[in-house]
Amino acid sequence: MERHQTSKLLRMIDNMPVAVMTVDPDDFTITYANETSKDLIRQIEHLLPIQAENLVGTSIDVFHRHPEHQRRLISDPANLPHSARIRLGPEALDLKVTAITADNGDFLGPMLTWAIVTREVAAEERILRLAQYDTLTGLANRNTFQEWIEDRLAQPGHRMAVFFLDLDGFKTINDTRGHGVGDAVLRIVADRLRTICSAPDLRIGRIGGDEFAVLLPDDESARAETLAGQLVAALGAPYSFGDHVNMQIGTSIGIARSPDHGDTVEQILSRADIALYVAKAAGKGKYTVYEPIMGDRIREREHLKADLRAALQTMEDLFVFYQPIVDIRTREVKAREALVRWYHRERGWISPAEFIPVAEESGLIDQLSRFVLHRACSDAMRWEDEARVAVNMSATQFGNGTLAALVREALAKSGLPAERLEIEVTETALLTAEHDVVGDFQQLHRLGVRIALDDFGTGYSSLAHLRLYSFDKIKIDGSFVRDAVTRPDCAAVVKAVADLGRRLGVTTVAEGVETVEHLERVMEEGCSEIQGYLIKRPGPEPVDQPRVMEINRLLQARQARV
Repeated sequence: MERHQTSKLLRMIDNMPVAVMTVDPDDFTITYANETSKDLIRQIEHLLPIQAENLVGTSIDVFHRHPEHQRRLISDPANLPHSARIRLGPEALDLKVTAITADNGDFLGPMLTWAIVTREVAAEERILRLAQYDTLTGLANRNTFQEWIEDRLAQPGHRMAVFFLDLDGFKTINDTRGHGVGDAVLRIVADRLRTICSAPDLRIGRIGGDEFAVLLPDDESARAETLAGQLVAALGAPYSFGDHVNMQIGTSIGIARSPDHGDTVEQILSRADIALYVAKAAGKGKYTVYEPIMGDRIREREHLKADLRAALQTMEDLFVFYQPIVDIRTREVKAREALVRWYHRERGWISPAEFIPVAEESGLIDQLSRFVLHRACSDAMRWEDEARVAVNMSATQFGNGTLAALVREALAKSGLPAERLEIEVTETALLTAEHDVVGDFQQLHRLGVRIALDDFGTGYSSLAHLRLYSFDKIKIDGSFVRDAVTRPDCAAVVKAVADLGRRLGVTTVAEGVETVEHLERVMEEGCSEIQGYLIKRPGPEPVDQPRVMEINRLLQARQARV
């Protein structure tokens, strides 16, 4: 009867869908294997030195290159139960070992239940990779990058530097050329980061969107600054693939060091982000190391943003001043450049160099530009000399398909003839999305609006831009004009541009003419028109003069009290 029960039990185990084996704890030979075990062995026989039919009586060591650890485990019931996952070539096996004991508690030997889990492991690895890495670029995601920082912080005497990178101009490419092109650019950015950060101790991550990060496991200033410079140069090189050529973006970088700038993940990341904010505010394409005072600057900038938004609601403290552009020989006013001015009730007059970048980064630039454009067209209608009015447009407003409609609206509302309006564009705008800028220029020209290239000579490819675009006017940057008196190279640039303008039939304007010496030099070099303090400083329209004079009187009185 007992033999019958044992036979019945073995048949049941043989037919179980679970692979079962027993092992002699003394010599580690396999004493029993059910049919499911043999079926699984047949699937992996090519990886083993045995066949399924010879499994019983074979040492359990055949599953391990280094079986010493396995032997120690299965020979002592105190180590059991035990679970393990082992690799056998490309296959993964799950093992669970339990102790078989007699009625009196004596250890009879280990029993193994096991399975081939290669597919399950592959699925787990895919899920883990999705949880740890960015699917688009293959770089570590934000969570993984933070874990790297945590691991570094846990090391005694740690030093490190964390770089936060944000792509300058990427949004324009993404919005105007489509997300497919934007994704391709992000993959190229990731490849360039891998090339620059190829040292084995550097870690790279994509934090989200167009933000990336680099972990440098030391805080050596020279190495950090060298790396930052390399990153700015590499990511600022043109991007070309398929039909998309010479797309230009850049990067700004904020750097925080530990332990100097913080000793927690939150502190380090937030301070690297603050440094990034300051780098972008400084003109982009730059890197900045965190300083404690930066937090105060950012809070001030946020207050300024809120105040500018409030000013745009009422328009009471926003003004448009005008500076004439005159014929260099007759001094006839040919145009007046519209320049926005903002009076802040507590801080006084805010420099455009301070609030224009705030408007651009906060999305207020469209509202501000609309105010200036409408006001300029309306004011120009009252000018008896019927001079043209020149209005600067931000780089962010080119290439998104809305500029022509904005100009058409301002002309229709004011009644200003299109030929009396000049739209000024800096070379910075031309670096964002060349094909889309061409489309904007074509629409403006069809309206009859003139286009001027402002600050010529300060961009990256001025002569190429003159070849690609049809300009009606070239404005030579004031830095060349001022230095032309003492520096022959600057004088040569002024002359070359003036000569080029004559050949192209384009008016050339010398900006920043402040002294008689400046005037004489640009006349010698052949410029067509001039603009600067020597002729006249920017000033308000007659309708605004009483208010501006009262503001200045109040400011003088306030200063006197101080």
